[in-house]
Amino acid sequence: MKVAIFGASGYTGLELLRILAMHPEAEVIEATSRQYKGKKIPEVFPSLRGFYDNLAFSDPGDVKSVKADIAFSAMPHGASQEIVPQLLKAGRVIDLSADFRLHDAAIYNKWYGEHKSSGLLSEAVYGLPELHREKIKGARLVANPGCYPTSAILGLAPLAKKGLIAAGSVIIDSKSGVSGAGRNGNIETSFVEVAGGFKAYKVGCHR
Repeated sequence: MKVAIFGASGYTGLELLRILAMHPEAEVIEATSRQYKGKKIPEVFPSLRGFYDNLAFSDPGDVKSVKADIAFSAMPHGASQEIVPQLLKAGRVIDLSADFRLHDAAIYNKWYGEHKSSGLLSEAVYGLPELHREKIKGARLVANPGCYPTSAILGLAPLAKKGLIAAGSVIIDSKSGVSGAGRNGNIETSFVEVAGGFKAYKVGCHR
């Protein structure tokens, strides 16, 4: 199974490279990064030496066609929706951003801004295998769930299925580390600034 990863040099992309390096059926043939274009993957991530020694990062803007069986988009929210239509022409896509998690374009627009590929929202399958395993198997586009929804759904879904909880009766208290904010140089999510601390995150807002 030939795999392409767009946005491969962020934290999510790095973890994906690590996982796929151990997958017996996967071969990563394309990995993009604007920041590290032209550099071999082990030059940027020494921990991957011995796995991707001959694969260099390419600029996503230079990739005119994708020859992979499956493509992952680890691009930021907003950027992923621009590239996914192109990736779907080649095969199946798993999007790791928030761009295709919501089926209602109006709700997406409220929290993220205008969606440039809203026609694909209804097609995307929410990629939580515990709930949608069969749909995921046949999906062209899979929207990978975020950390907070996953932490809530995995615990609540079995209870809801058995009718043991009532709508409006649930309070979810989730905690997250700062790696989910990505590798951007934001002082608010710098480990040195937040280590040992704790604060509320976007109270009253989506995400």
